[in-house]
Amino acid sequence: MGSFALLLALSLCQIAWIVLGVLWVARRHDEIPLLISAVLFYVFTFRLWALLMGWTSPVNLSNFGFDALDSNGALEAESIAILGQTVLLSIYMLAQRHRIDVPDRLASPELLDWLKSRVVALGVICIPVSLLARRAVGVQIAAGRSMGFEISSYLILFSLSLVGVAILIAALWKSGAFHTAVERFGALLLFAAIIYLTFQPSMRFQFLGWCVAVTIILASGQSFLRRAQVLVIGLVGAVALFAVAGALRNAEDPTVELEQSAWERFAFAEDANMLDGFALLRQVYPEMLDYSYGEEHLEILERPIPRAWWPGKPVGGYMNKLGIITADSGFMLGISPSLFGSFYQEGGLVGVLILSIIYGFGFGRLVSFSTRIVPLGGLLLRGMLAAAIVPLLRGGDLPGIYAWFGMSFWPCLLLLWIGRRDFFARIPYPEQFADGAPVPMERGRTSEHSLV
Repeated sequence: MGSFALLLALSLCQIAWIVLGVLWVARRHDEIPLLISAVLFYVFTFRLWALLMGWTSPVNLSNFGFDALDSNGALEAESIAILGQTVLLSIYMLAQRHRIDVPDRLASPELLDWLKSRVVALGVICIPVSLLARRAVGVQIAAGRSMGFEISSYLILFSLSLVGVAILIAALWKSGAFHTAVERFGALLLFAAIIYLTFQPSMRFQFLGWCVAVTIILASGQSFLRRAQVLVIGLVGAVALFAVAGALRNAEDPTVELEQSAWERFAFAEDANMLDGFALLRQVYPEMLDYSYGEEHLEILERPIPRAWWPGKPVGGYMNKLGIITADSGFMLGISPSLFGSFYQEGGLVGVLILSIIYGFGFGRLVSFSTRIVPLGGLLLRGMLAAAIVPLLRGGDLPGIYAWFGMSFWPCLLLLWIGRRDFFARIPYPEQFADGAPVPMERGRTSEHSLV
C-alpha cells in the first residue's frame, strides 16, 4: 500500500471512530469514546496532515542525536497508535454496555447538604494554600533550584487539588444543591479562583482535562440536541483557553501577538506534537534503552516518595534515563509520545495491544459501575475519568501523570471514601430518583435497603 493510500485509510479509520462516538453518545449517553476519538484524531491525523501540508514544523531534536522526523516514521507511529485506539475503544464498548441515564434527582437533600458544606470548606482551604505553594516554588526557582530534581513535586502540583474541587462544585451545581443567589454567587467565585490558579502554560493539558470534565457533567441528563449545544460551547471555550495557555509561553516575545499565536497553535496543531514524540520514542526503544516491561507502571507506586527521602529514586522519561536532562542541565525538555507511545515503551507492539486491552476494559468497567450506584457518585466517577483522559492520552512519564491524578482527585476521592456507604450504594431501580419519587432513607439510618 502506498504512503498516501495508507494515510488516507488511517484518516478514514479515525473519522469513523468519531462518527461511531457520536452515535454512542446518542444511544448510550456516554461521551468517553467520542472524547478519546476526537483527541487522538487531532494529535495524530490532523497533526500529520499539518506537517505534510507545511503548516507547521516537526519537532527537531537532532542536536541531541535524534534523526529528523520523516513521513515514513510518522506513518508507522500513527499506524501503531490507531491500532491501539481501535483495540482500546472496541474493548471499552464491549465492557460498557449500559445506557447512562442521569435523573433529575442525583442524591437525597441530606447527602447534598453534607457534601456542599465540605466542598466549600475544601475550596476555601485549598485556594490560599495553593497561592502559598506557588509562592514557595517561585522563591526556590529564583534561588536557582532545579524544578525537576530539587523542588518538591507536592509543592509544584498542589494547585491541581483545585481540579477535584472544580469537579465537585460542578456536580453540586448540576444537582441543584446551591439554592440561593448568595450560594450560587459564592460557587461562581470559587470557580473563578480555580480557573485563575490552574490556568498555566505548564499545566494546560490538565486545565483542558478538567474543563472537559465540567462540561460533560453539566451536559449530562439533557436531550441529545441540548447536550450537543452544551458540549460544543464548553469544548470550544476549553480549547480556546488551552491554545491561549500554550501561546503564553511566547508572551515575552514582543513580535508575537497573543491572539494570533493562540490561533496558529490550535489551527496548525503546534501543541499536538504527540505524533512527533511517538516517532522519536521509537528511535529510543529498544535501540538505546530496553523495553521497560511494566516498570513504567510499577514506578507509579514509587513516584509519591519524595526524592529528599530517596535521592536515588529512578527518574521518569527517556530524556532523563539517557542522561540528557539532569539536575545540572538547566533546562526541561520532553516531547510527549501519547498514551500509546508509553504502551510501546513497555513492550513494543505487543505492549500496545496488551495495555490497550487492559485500559479499555478498565475504563469500560468503571463507567459501567458508575451507572449502578447513586447518580451523584456515578457522576463524580465519570467526571474524574473525563478529566484524566486528556493528560493520559498525552502520555509520557506515566508515573508523573498518575501523580497529577493523585494531586488532582484527592478531594473527590476523600469525600467519596468518607461517604462511601451513601455514594456507592447499589440502585437496582434508578427511577427511585425521578421527580416525585419518595426521598430515600435519611442519612445515618441503618438498613440493607438504604440508598442514601
